[in-house]
Amino acid sequence: MRARFCRPTSPLVCTALLLSGCAGEARLQPVPQLASRAWSTPPAEIAEADPRASLGRALGSTELEGLIDQALAANPDAEVAAARVDQARALLRVARAAMLPSGGLNGQVVRYRSSGTTDPIASSLTGGLSVSYDVDLFGANSAKRRASLERLRAAGADRDAVLLVIESETARAYVQRAALAERVALLDANIARSTELERIIKVRLENGAATRADLGFQTIRVRALQQDRETLEQALEKTRTALAVLCGREAPVFQSTPAALERLRIPQFGSATPRDLLLSRPDIRSAEARISAAGGDVAVARAAFLPTIRLSADVLGDAAGFGGPAGVLLSAGSGLLAPIFDRGRLKGELQGAAARQRESVADYRKTLLAALAEVEDALTAVRQSGVREQLVAQMLEESRITARLVHLQFLGGEADIRAVLDADQDLTSAESAHAVVLQERLEAAIDLFRATGGRLSGDPAPHRLQQTASRER
Repeated sequence: MRARFCRPTSPLVCTALLLSGCAGEARLQPVPQLASRAWSTPPAEIAEADPRASLGRALGSTELEGLIDQALAANPDAEVAAARVDQARALLRVARAAMLPSGGLNGQVVRYRSSGTTDPIASSLTGGLSVSYDVDLFGANSAKRRASLERLRAAGADRDAVLLVIESETARAYVQRAALAERVALLDANIARSTELERIIKVRLENGAATRADLGFQTIRVRALQQDRETLEQALEKTRTALAVLCGREAPVFQSTPAALERLRIPQFGSATPRDLLLSRPDIRSAEARISAAGGDVAVARAAFLPTIRLSADVLGDAAGFGGPAGVLLSAGSGLLAPIFDRGRLKGELQGAAARQRESVADYRKTLLAALAEVEDALTAVRQSGVREQLVAQMLEESRITARLVHLQFLGGEADIRAVLDADQDLTSAESAHAVVLQERLEAAIDLFRATGGRLSGDPAPHRLQQTASRER
């Protein structure tokens, strides 16, 4: 057995380092710091709820809870996001493999007979094993692994953001469906009352106690109510198909009974702080991870200017026939490679990596500003919708009393048809406004749930969502 070893001399290393030169400057952007400490709209009136409860249960509907589970499991966007997480995980494995030695086996069998002889056919077996390892002297491979790990974290956070949107939009469509069904039921009751009043006016017209104009006014009102009902029925059907798409179901075969709006309850949330968003909002976590990944790319681009060292070993075996004597040759060595003539390309790659880092910081700042604004808007909507509900409830109560009194006065001959029409119109508007404001309160709570990253209590951990990359470290 023979062995050869080659080592780079110190002058060779010094020459390579001098030829490689410095990597040049890379202008990076620091991560902005959060200055807000509290919200402009204090959420003091918002009590805490069970953090283990899902959004459907918080809204008081087990049916919605089941629909949300279906949507999270079968929505196409969720499947796309999960596939992207798998892609990022595969790239991380590739980056990890680059830090391990690589090797290969080769072999061949040669059968031959000496020319011009009658000797029997002879055989020769040769085989070899090659192993090489790139020494991560300046951390390029480690930086690639860190960048891939951060991209996996970003992909997991992106998936969580998609799931949060699916959960919120499913709840929103469910609430809209309940509100529209309530408004249709209210219109049905109003149409029935108006039709009965139309019949009474016809009788009074025959007896000379009403005019043809009185009958015309009431007939027009009945037809207008019927037209409004058809419009609401169309919108109600759209909520069914929207739920079908969210749940990953085909619309023609999907069925969903509208919930009773009055039975849905307003979810209660904990008082999160602006700083809590850094942990609970998946889009912020994704943007933060992309900054780290871009920093890893910059480190890789810088390391490309420096020389790399490769250790290699080869084992070659040769045997004259399968049962004959064998010989083995072992050779090992190391090589040093340094970039010399492609500094322009390397500088371009470094500048590009630095620009992507600045872009990721700008995207993080944009995401953070949008998140703070969304929570501010949601908190304002929660408070203002509660005030509007109180006002509409008072208006509805007065409209019901007024309409009942005017109807009695009309039947007693003390009021004309115009007063009855005005009272009915006010009652219809108040009933519809009450259903709408209940819907607005529920939607404001859903928006706050989504804006705070799926929070149902003061716990800063994201609700229902998990960080995928933590298992990959």
